[in-house]
Amino acid sequence: MALNGVSTEAVMIPKTLPEAQSALKLCAHMPDERFDLTACALACAIHENPDRDITSAFTALEELTCLAQERKPTSAEQLGQLIYGDLGFVGAGHTNYDPANADLIHILTKRVGPPVGLGVVIWRHVARLTQANVSGVDNPGHFLLRLETKEGPIFINSLTGGAVFDDAGVTRLEERAGLSAFSKSILLAVSDRVLALRLQANLAVRAQAIGDDEAWFRTAQRRAILAPNNHEIAHDFSKAAEALGQIQLALEWARHADQLNNGKPHEGNRASILHHKLN
Repeated sequence: MALNGVSTEAVMIPKTLPEAQSALKLCAHMPDERFDLTACALACAIHENPDRDITSAFTALEELTCLAQERKPTSAEQLGQLIYGDLGFVGAGHTNYDPANADLIHILTKRVGPPVGLGVVIWRHVARLTQANVSGVDNPGHFLLRLETKEGPIFINSLTGGAVFDDAGVTRLEERAGLSAFSKSILLAVSDRVLALRLQANLAVRAQAIGDDEAWFRTAQRRAILAPNNHEIAHDFSKAAEALGQIQLALEWARHADQLNNGKPHEGNRASILHHKLN
């Protein structure tokens, strides 16, 4: 099987939680131009749930990879036909805050996912294989993909089978999403590393919305591994650890977050509060 053009026989696919953590650390240290979003998403999915059969998911990934390499689609129409028409992927809304909808193993197995899941792990996988000029954009509303064309950028909605928007269409979409201060800057292309963190941030929001502290902790841990120098992510991991009653770990990461923030304490000096709680 091929993964981004490389035989998976030469790539260690993590099978356990420690292996997934090691794979995430490798991803974290990759330069942006070599960051492998598909491998990162696989490691995140296995880190979330290592005790499952991934055979059908890898069969789907192999089919997706082989067909992309054979056809080399580059236009929005060609990419949409391959992903939705030939392979049968379907966009899904954020149903019941189900974290499985943003899990690559689940998306590959069921061939269904929300806009950010399909966009990040399916469209970008095909784009890297075919060198299609497709990037994600980190707008806070509806997740979109950006395709560079000779006439300028167009924007693709992965939820609705690859529907294409121009600037005016995107503006209307964002206004419906309630973005009163819409800015063109949120439609700039971002790196795959940013997209990986966006996917995990979505999972964190969903976990907190349904009160699943263990899922929040796992997602926060993955984000902390992938962005070790981000003080806000370190702070979130500290809060997730505290929610699970892991006060010592929460204190360590609160102090780390303050260090990353140039010594400025977070939330009324959480580190001091946690220190007193521990003692």
